[in-house]
Amino acid sequence: MQKTLRCWIFFLGALLLSGVAQAQSSVYYFSVLNQRSPSLTAQYWNPILAYISKKADVDLKLKMGKTAPETTALTVRGEAQFAYTNHLFTPTRMKLGWHVIARPDTDGIRGQLVVKEESALRDVDALQGLAVAFPSAEAFVGFQVPMHALLQKNIRVIPIFSGNQEGAIGLLKSGRVMAAGVNEDVIEAYGKRESFRYRVLWSSESYKDLAIMANSNFVPAATIHAVRQAFVEMRNDSEGKKILVQGAELLKLTQADGFLAASDGDYESYRKFHREQRLKE
Repeated sequence: MQKTLRCWIFFLGALLLSGVAQAQSSVYYFSVLNQRSPSLTAQYWNPILAYISKKADVDLKLKMGKTAPETTALTVRGEAQFAYTNHLFTPTRMKLGWHVIARPDTDGIRGQLVVKEESALRDVDALQGLAVAFPSAEAFVGFQVPMHALLQKNIRVIPIFSGNQEGAIGLLKSGRVMAAGVNEDVIEAYGKRESFRYRVLWSSESYKDLAIMANSNFVPAATIHAVRQAFVEMRNDSEGKKILVQGAELLKLTQADGFLAASDGDYESYRKFHREQRLKE
């Protein structure tokens, strides 16, 4: 009798431990690239991640560094299993198991070189030798694309890195630099939110907006599918749509776009840029 009881206790204990392990395995970290301050980013993304967690039956937790390079570094190290970024399309990083699963339903993003509205600078040639603010050396449309365009024109500038998109805009606004390299959508929303008037000297071609990505080395395929579906269906659900609208109002976005299913193939233009420019990772 005692032997049977001990067996049952052992069996129940094993089940309990198994349940705890399963619960722990369903906790995943979701890194978000620093375009805005961490606090503003958290205000926007935490309600979205709470919604996705509930719908996909997982536990997604926001994880960020203080700057965009720090967030990218922790993501590459495997400290996040999902990410909202466009920093993982270099040849080396594409080998780490990251794949695109969704993207914002937008027309795309462009890199821009901008100045204050009242600036005397009228074209990019006038930037020769000047200090220009950029988010970071990692920033795709905020640094890599505009810097390549400048070098193609033999224009040399002094890059000043701020850590995120709005940090670069802040340096421009304060007068510490004469120009800034930015994401067109970020500065448009910032301009509305902060009543900041600026003028565009140069714009790049359009690239797909930042991607929602998952690392297949750490997340089961069924979980990735569930998370993708939750993002895609969010704007068709009353609760999800409300969260998107509130987020758009917070950031002063033009509209609450929601998300579309996407794949690696949608981001071939990024991979092509990195292959051809052979930029340092």
